[in-house]
Amino acid sequence: MTNNDLQQASAWTRNYRTQNPGAVKAHCLSAATLEAILGQPGCVGVRAYYGLDDTGAPKLILVGYDANDNDILDGPSAAARGAEMLGATGGTGVQIDVNPPPCPPCCSTDNALNS
Repeated sequence: MTNNDLQQASAWTRNYRTQNPGAVKAHCLSAATLEAILGQPGCVGVRAYYGLDDTGAPKLILVGYDANDNDILDGPSAAARGAEMLGATGGTGVQIDVNPPPCPPCCSTDNALNS
C-alpha cells in the first residue's frame, strides 16, 4: 500500500466511522478461511456480500468466484475440513464463510484505518 493509498483508505474509513457511530468497523478474515475458499477448483478470487440478519444486524458473507466472475455456489468441496472450519457450506460442500468475526471485538490497536 502506498502512502497515498493509506491516506485515501484512512479518509474513507474515517468517513464511515463518522457517519456510522457504533457500527461494525471491519471483519477479521483468517488465512485458513481465505485458503479454503480460494482452494476450490476454478476459484480465482473472493467476493464479499453484505447482509442483514432478522434483527437488522449487519453480516458479511464470503464466497469464491470463477474466471467468469460467477459465484461458486455448487460443486465439490476444496477441503474436507472446510465446513467445520468455516461454519457454513453451500448445499453441495461449497466453501462459504458466513459472518467472520467483526471489529469490535476483533480489532487492531489504534491506527490510521480504525481511529
